[in-house]
Amino acid sequence: MKFIHIADIHLGAKPDKEQSWGEEWKYHNWKAFTKVISKAKEEQVQILLIAGDLFHRQPLPRELKEVNQQFSKIPQTHVVLIAGNRDYLAPSSCYRNFPWGKNVHFLAQEQIDYIELEGLDTRVYGLSYWQREISKPLYQQIQVKGGEFCNILLAHGGDERHIPFDGKDFEHSAFDYVACGHGHKPMEIVKDKVVMAGALQPMDCGDTGEHGYFLGEIKDHVCSVQFVPLHYCEYIPLNLKVSPEITQSALKEFVMMRVRVAPEYQKFRITLTGFCNEENPVEPEELKKMKQVAQVINKCHTDYDFEKMKLQHERQVLGRYIQMMEEMPQNEITKKALYYGVEALMAE
Repeated sequence: MKFIHIADIHLGAKPDKEQSWGEEWKYHNWKAFTKVISKAKEEQVQILLIAGDLFHRQPLPRELKEVNQQFSKIPQTHVVLIAGNRDYLAPSSCYRNFPWGKNVHFLAQEQIDYIELEGLDTRVYGLSYWQREISKPLYQQIQVKGGEFCNILLAHGGDERHIPFDGKDFEHSAFDYVACGHGHKPMEIVKDKVVMAGALQPMDCGDTGEHGYFLGEIKDHVCSVQFVPLHYCEYIPLNLKVSPEITQSALKEFVMMRVRVAPEYQKFRITLTGFCNEENPVEPEELKKMKQVAQVINKCHTDYDFEKMKLQHERQVLGRYIQMMEEMPQNEITKKALYYGVEALMAE
C-alpha cells in the first residue's frame, strides 16, 4: 500500500508579504499542494495523509470547495485529514458541516477515533483540535483495535501546548506508521515509522532547508518512506564571519556572488559574526536591500582598542571595568563579557 504524508500546508498564509517577492510567494503553498495532488495521481497512491494545519487559519467556504475539487482529481485515493491548532474546529468553523467528496475522510472528533478504509484493510486513527491549544497528552490514551489491519496514526503537536508527545514512544507501538504534523522541519523521528512531515513549504525565514512531502509504502506491516522535496521557495542559512579588515563593499560583493549562482526560489538568511572595525562598522541594512536576501542578523562585536579606551577612561566606570576584566583568567567567557560590558557602557 502506497501513501503520501503531508502536514502544515498552511493554505492562506502570506510568507514574506513585506518583501518584493511576497506577492508571488503567497500562492506557493497552493502550488505545492496541487503538486502533491498530481504526484498522488502519478504514483497511484492509495492514501493521502494530512496531519493537520491544511489551512493557516479558519478556512473559508470557497477554500474548502477548492480543496475538495483538488481531492476529486484523485478519486481512487483515500484522503484522511485532521484539523490542527491553526485550522481548529471553532464553533463556527466551516469544517463542521462541509460536504466532502466520497474519497475524503475527515476525523472531526475531539477524542481519538478511527476510519476503516474500504478495500485496504487499513485503519487510520486521529482526532481534530477543537481549540488552538491542548496541553493534555491525548495520544497516550489510544487503544488500538484488534484484527489483521494496518494501523496508522495521524498526530498533530508534540510540544507542551499542543498535545505533548515524544515520537520515540511510538517506536514499539501497534502502529505501522505514525504521521506527525506541527513541527516545520521534516524528519524521521523513528526511521521509516514515526515521521514529522514538516511544513510543505517554509512559513518564514526561520524555516531553513528543504521542504516537501514523504512518499511511503507498507508491506506486511513493514514501512519504508522517502522524502521528496518541492522547490517553490527555500530559505538558505548563510553564516559569515567578519574581521576588522573587511570592508562593506567586499562583504556586499561576497553576498552578491553567492546570490548570483542561487536559483530564484532560494532566499538567504544571513548571520554575521566576528569583529568589525569601530570606525567602519558593518551595515546590515545595506545587505538586506540586496536581491534574494530575506533577513540579516548582526551578531558582530566592535573590535575596540581596549588599551586606548582604558587610558582615556581610567577614572571612570568604563576604564575600571576593562582593567577588572583584564585581571581575570582569560577564556572565551571573559572575552565575551568584556565585549558585552563595554558595548553596554558605551551605549550609556
